[in-house]
Amino acid sequence: MAVEAHGLTQAIGARWDTVRRRYKWWQLTLFVIGVIAAVSVVSALFFAVGNKPSRIYTDAPPPPVGSPHFTTAFATIVGAPVERGGTITLLNNGDQFVPSLLDAVNQARRTINFAVYIWSEGEFSDQLIAALAQKQREGVMVRVLLDGLGSLKVPDEDFSALIAAGGKVEKFRTPKFGKLTRFHRRNHRRAIVIDGDVGFTGGMAVSDVWLGDAQDEDHWRDIMFKVTGPLARSLQTAFVDLWVSSSGELLTDPRNYPAQAPAAFEGVERFVHLASSPADDDQSMGYFFLLPILAARQSVYFAAPYYVPDRHLQDALVEKARAGVDVQLLFPGPRTDNWIVRASAQARYQELLEAGVKVHEYQPTFMHAKYGVIDGTWAIVGSPNLNSRSRQLDEENALGIYDPAFGAKLTETFFTDLQRAKPITLEEWRRRNPLLKLFETMSRILDQQS
Repeated sequence: MAVEAHGLTQAIGARWDTVRRRYKWWQLTLFVIGVIAAVSVVSALFFAVGNKPSRIYTDAPPPPVGSPHFTTAFATIVGAPVERGGTITLLNNGDQFVPSLLDAVNQARRTINFAVYIWSEGEFSDQLIAALAQKQREGVMVRVLLDGLGSLKVPDEDFSALIAAGGKVEKFRTPKFGKLTRFHRRNHRRAIVIDGDVGFTGGMAVSDVWLGDAQDEDHWRDIMFKVTGPLARSLQTAFVDLWVSSSGELLTDPRNYPAQAPAAFEGVERFVHLASSPADDDQSMGYFFLLPILAARQSVYFAAPYYVPDRHLQDALVEKARAGVDVQLLFPGPRTDNWIVRASAQARYQELLEAGVKVHEYQPTFMHAKYGVIDGTWAIVGSPNLNSRSRQLDEENALGIYDPAFGAKLTETFFTDLQRAKPITLEEWRRRNPLLKLFETMSRILDQQS
């Protein structure tokens, strides 16, 4: 053994002498610096810091979601105020969303603040930019916040008419040297606010995949929500802080924050709007989904295009199903825009199915809708996915709403979506191809970036 070790030492020494003769000292120094820099960048991008508890639990049984005590605890935990009032309207697919959006833009009188993640050139983009430019020419102040990554498919010159008219277009976190460790942290928020009193949020953005009625593979299934009054006012929060970080402009103009009549506070009984930013030790968006599940008594229904849960969320769904709560999840089927993330979600199916969770996969086209409803009365809508990016990497915004009428509408929508989905059975899942099992296992390596 000693002889073998001595031989290995000699071999390493000889190799080092060869390297020193072949390269100059400054070349070796630059190489070492490069290796250290590469390791530092990878560590910053892919390895979280901070202490995270192995288990999340409550100090007492959570109040039911219909209780004001639940809303108070929920708002305090996620760090956002309890508000009331305003209306919310569900818009199915582009056939309902696009006309409603363009109509609201055309009726604007003071301001339009527009932030979405994806913006791609095409018919939808052309119609929208033309409408925005026209309103700017009429004296409405138009601001558009693009994501530096999500807007790569739209040329800058497409906005030239809007900018020439006086509109403002900014990009959030474009690639810059010295900022690469933050580039993968994107603005995924949906915050469209018109005159401070009408807003839109949900899963859609600006691309031709969101036109139509989910009639084929080229047109996605998705939902947007039109809000008014205090609900719309709350969306301004999701726009203004990222606008100033991208443009330097603080929005203090009263036109962005019109006074609201007492009647505006009628409508939705209670809601909490959270605009979250990435932080390793701040899991507010995770709690936004986890706490209502822990409080569920009868049912938990979620539709999500990307399911990469942390251990806490997966455990909560499993435990609720075992306790007799009707837990049903709707995910994309064979039509998806990310096979690795789909496989990562499927790697969790068996545990869910064994606990009694009902899992469904949407069949006709890619299902990009993001919504949930707990006990038929507490709704969760907005930009987040049930994945690690939404919990701790991306800028997101979501509404938690207690309103039995809206909860009933969202529940009806969920079961309508299930009519176009395939239920996954435990027996079928256990018999799946072993190669698929291997792919699912491998896909989980990238969980934290999904």
